[in-house]
Amino acid sequence: MDKKNILKDALEDAIPSSKVNLWPAVKASLVAGSKFQQREKVNTTNSRSLSGLAFAVMAIVTLSIVILATPQGRAFAQSVLHLFNRAESDILPVQPFQLTPIPETATSDSGYIFDKTVIEAGKEAGFAVLMPTFLPKILAFEGASYEPDHHIVRIFYSYENTTNGLVIREEQFQTSDDCELCGVVGASADIEIIQIGSITGEYVEGVWKLTDNGPVWESDPYLKTVRWQKDGIAFELVYMGPPEDLTRPDLVAIAESMK
Repeated sequence: MDKKNILKDALEDAIPSSKVNLWPAVKASLVAGSKFQQREKVNTTNSRSLSGLAFAVMAIVTLSIVILATPQGRAFAQSVLHLFNRAESDILPVQPFQLTPIPETATSDSGYIFDKTVIEAGKEAGFAVLMPTFLPKILAFEGASYEPDHHIVRIFYSYENTTNGLVIREEQFQTSDDCELCGVVGASADIEIIQIGSITGEYVEGVWKLTDNGPVWESDPYLKTVRWQKDGIAFELVYMGPPEDLTRPDLVAIAESMK
């Protein structure tokens, strides 16, 4: 089997790894979370007078300048970006992709075949892709891919030659509404604020697990996710595997080493 296709095979055919196979759950998390976030967007209208609106804008700009002038203010501002948005419950409706039969074979445009170099994926994405300069020895680079529909670069590192491992996703965005890497987690998810150098990020353990009635959020240490944003780029680290082999401090160290 082509090693670069092994992750896709695990995703679509549910091939178990040595201890646990989490890719079906990951697919639910990446797809269901993103779609659910879109449904939660609401359109609001502003009935204030022109003078009131101008005053409000000036107040917001002034407050932003004051907040961002201090390290504490910058950390607070990032902490309210909600890189992980909470759903109203731990159960989502049946997702559209669950109603479509899974193809028997992977296609080259699936976005889960890591057959590119990081440089190639970055050229397609149109931005400089960062890579970790620190990695535990249990992880081995497999390849990169580019998801053109969402302008996301993926880099996959396998865990001891299994279908589990570490996926790094990077996305260039302009506003929070454009950020695909700001998906929904369950209402009961424990979202932890972490420090990545001078940047504030967020850490979650858990996953949306597929059921016949739709995705259900479960707190699962076998799937750990770190998210942060810097210079208009959203970053995400997703580790699938034995929790004791890659800890939260390990993920933070990997994130801090990204260059």
